[in-house]
Amino acid sequence: MIVDLKRFFLHDTPWETMELDLDFSEVEELGRPIFLPGARAQVELKGLAGSVSVKAHVAYTLEKPCDRCGALTRKTYTGTFTHILVREFSGGEPDGGEYVLVPDCKVDLAGLLREDVLLDLPWKFLCREDCKGLCPRCGKNLNEGPCTCSPEVDPRMEALRELL
Repeated sequence: MIVDLKRFFLHDTPWETMELDLDFSEVEELGRPIFLPGARAQVELKGLAGSVSVKAHVAYTLEKPCDRCGALTRKTYTGTFTHILVREFSGGEPDGGEYVLVPDCKVDLAGLLREDVLLDLPWKFLCREDCKGLCPRCGKNLNEGPCTCSPEVDPRMEALRELL
């Protein structure tokens, strides 16, 4: 969604709120979409001193296999993202990336929030915090109970085992 910010840059404005439906259907993992439909954002815009402040509250649902056990898992996340939009940088390029350059006074809010959400995805996606994963020998999901594999003993430790 392209938003024309010209009036925000020209005048100080009170906070204005808009709702956005976000489409992340093209984001795939292992050939299947991981975002469920229905991602939404509540965006607040405010013009102040030749810049535009953006606050966005985003809610989305992921459905993908657990990174440890492979069980298909669905989790809903929320995130809050802020940006300061400017038409130009005075004194060169700023450090840190907290400013977004919009020289034509237009911004693709959906694209900006898509980038925020993708950067905010969890490193490890687990079905639950204490997921036990899979048995490395037989592949049984250890969350469903122990497997029947005999414990593997390192041959170097065999002498110590005989002492027990």
